[in-house]
Amino acid sequence: MRTLRRNVTENRLTISRRRTEKKTSPNKTEKSVQIPVDIIIEILLRLPAKSIATCRCVSKLWISVICRQDFTELFLTRSLHRPQLLFCCKKDGNLFFFSSPQLQSPYENSSAISLKNFSLCYKISRPVNGLICFKRKEMNETVTVICNPSTGHTLSLPKPMKTSIGPSRFFVYEPIQKQFKVLLSYKSDEHQVLTLGTGELSWRIIECSIPHILGMSEICINGVLYYPAINLSSGDYIIVCFDVRSEKFRFITVMEEFIKAAHDGTLINYNGKLASLVSERYCFVDGRSKSIELWVLQDAEKKEWSKHTYVLPAWWQHRIGTLNLRFVGVTRTNEIMLSPCYQTVPFDVYYFNIERKTMMSVAIQGMEAFQGHLVFTYLDHVENVKLLHNMF
Repeated sequence: MRTLRRNVTENRLTISRRRTEKKTSPNKTEKSVQIPVDIIIEILLRLPAKSIATCRCVSKLWISVICRQDFTELFLTRSLHRPQLLFCCKKDGNLFFFSSPQLQSPYENSSAISLKNFSLCYKISRPVNGLICFKRKEMNETVTVICNPSTGHTLSLPKPMKTSIGPSRFFVYEPIQKQFKVLLSYKSDEHQVLTLGTGELSWRIIECSIPHILGMSEICINGVLYYPAINLSSGDYIIVCFDVRSEKFRFITVMEEFIKAAHDGTLINYNGKLASLVSERYCFVDGRSKSIELWVLQDAEKKEWSKHTYVLPAWWQHRIGTLNLRFVGVTRTNEIMLSPCYQTVPFDVYYFNIERKTMMSVAIQGMEAFQGHLVFTYLDHVENVKLLHNMF
């Protein structure tokens, strides 16, 4: 039997073609050729993240490929070009995740694929590069958990240094250094931050010059976290801007005409700019709603906002009735997306095209078992196969 040597380097994995000859009889020789690594990588890149977890059990070679940083980054890059909708159904204290391709034809139904479920969870964050942060009961204690809904992996974070009641948790990402962080903000001036991937999971206290009470919405855009708040010293309405990389706070005073949009609307990412969607019913839309307002921050220093009003179609009231929808966000092709607050049958999501002023709906199938239960919908979800234990 003759085997060619396998060469493995840290930065680049190269494996020569392996040929094994095994004699089964005096006149016959059985030959097998191992699949080259570049072909293995191409196969893995075509699989969903849910299947990648299973592939780790195939062989030591496969798991070595899957765990490589260059592979996980390449998988994430490809996933960014095929964003998905992520649905989170909440039932009996458990979270059930589903995904579906984003923005299908209005004349076709879309099937939601079941991902993973997690028990005793609440207070969910928006997805960040395929990961989600929530609170969960573990051993009669409340802990902060990072989870990957595609693979089912979870990472429980240590207790914070302070235990004030009711902190808000923000899960954020810094794209330059490619770091995930968790920010805990309490009322007044108590703030703590934890960075993943540094080799040690520990909380640090950071300073904030303006004590404030947090609002209900938040969005992280290009490494900056935005959320509405009230300045406890002056009573002014403000938007807090937290730079994830420097861990510094700055503040935007909200002008009177924008207070409703900033504090009662839904903060979104609009082509890389901070924006807010609001209706007559604030962050919700139903059959009585006549229009949607889109406010876009054009210049933070000058506090300049642009306002755009879009009238809903004539059939809206008859079609929607008493159904409550919430703003999900704006797609990369400038469609405002709305989704029901509760699972209904049928379950339709709506896209309002800003440029053409047209509305279309897409039926999502596969979540009928959760009828009547709370559902959260997220845009631009991507699949991430990086192992959470590598993020210590």
